Amino acid sequence: MNNPAVTLCHLQPADLLEEGFFLRLNRAALAHEAVIFLIHNTGYAGETPLPLAFANPCLVDLAPAFRIRGARIRPDALSQTLARANEVCAGGHGPFLIELLEECP
Repeated sequence: MNNPAVTLCHLQPADLLEEGFFLRLNRAALAHEAVIFLIHNTGYAGETPLPLAFANPCLVDLAPAFRIRGARIRPDALSQTLARANEVCAGGHGPFLIELLEECP
């Protein structure tokens, strides 16, 4: 990312369980904030497997719920997806949510 106006926010699935996360995501969407939410999905929310922590363990499905763009990717597509997300955010189109599928520990 080379646009200083766009913020990159690194998250773990457990962060989505924190009080206030959905409020933060909603506010970012309503304000069309230039922020990329990058969720490093290891398959766990803390020590809990995702299917036991979320009704829908496909975390990128949050994007359409907040009317923002999203992508579910593997590590080899990260740089290309970050570049695209940066373009979207810098262009005034609001936040972008990326679910990065990482290997489980």
